[in-house]
Amino acid sequence: MFKVVCVGAFHRKGIKLLESRPDLVTYEVLTDLSPENVARGVAGADAVVVRTTPLPRETLERADRLRIVSRHGVGTDNVDVAYLSSRKIPMAIAIDSNVGSVAEHTLMMLLALAKDAMAGDRATRSGDFAWRDRRTASDVAGKSALIMGFGRIGQRVGALCRALGLRVAAFDPYMERSPVEGVEMVKDFRAILPETDFLCLHLPSTPETRDLIGAGELALLKRGAFVLNCARGGIVDEDVLCDALESGHLGGAGLDVFAKEPPDTAHRLFRQEKVLLSPHNAALTEECAIRMATQAVQNVLDCLDGKLQPRVVMNRREIGMA
Repeated sequence: MFKVVCVGAFHRKGIKLLESRPDLVTYEVLTDLSPENVARGVAGADAVVVRTTPLPRETLERADRLRIVSRHGVGTDNVDVAYLSSRKIPMAIAIDSNVGSVAEHTLMMLLALAKDAMAGDRATRSGDFAWRDRRTASDVAGKSALIMGFGRIGQRVGALCRALGLRVAAFDPYMERSPVEGVEMVKDFRAILPETDFLCLHLPSTPETRDLIGAGELALLKRGAFVLNCARGGIVDEDVLCDALESGHLGGAGLDVFAKEPPDTAHRLFRQEKVLLSPHNAALTEECAIRMATQAVQNVLDCLDGKLQPRVVMNRREIGMA
């Protein structure tokens, strides 16, 4: 019998999947997510399912029977994957769970910004029906989008943008050819920033992507361009983003993620009228919550049954599964 420790609560359908295998596993759900309690909780685990709680090396070292860590989602920046790899432990993700939800959220923000939906809502509520004559909204068809990070989510965003009539380019240092018809891969993203209307970020959080979009990159963007980040906080320097908004160089921004979460609402980012904010919930639809919970649990069950799929393992090359 194997013990599964769930670091944080998740959708009941994921728990039911665990309960469907009493022949294989027992489980515990940790609700006290303090570092000390998490370290105690995972100590006897054969498998760990984790949402966003940090799992540093010193915590994982306590789990001497550990066989797998399965992420409730796709980002792994909260887990010391290098340490797992040193022990040949797979780091699994709910690989297809949030693609559609995050892509839809990105397009929602893109359209809301282009149509100046927030200002239109405020004007209508205040009785300023004549606001419509200011014509601050714009069409997206015929505009250009640059997608940085062209994995599963970026590709879905690219396909949706193409369906709306945008010209789409993509930058991904690990990809030479686009799997999406009509999307051009570029090697130097800075070279096409001056012709970009919508900059869509779908990059992982790594030392290389930290503050990747800074003052220089924002200055290169076409005047009136929009920046959308539904990936990870810290890819865009929030202070210089505010500078570019306040100067009028940028037309607006849509952020689902922040350098610090929860963010400091006293930051001047929260005083920008041309910014659409959401609380890192792009993947938190009801349907996506079910997919993330069930896929994360299924990865654990597959591992313990000896049939884990290499495609769901982020460190498959490092542990010899490639």
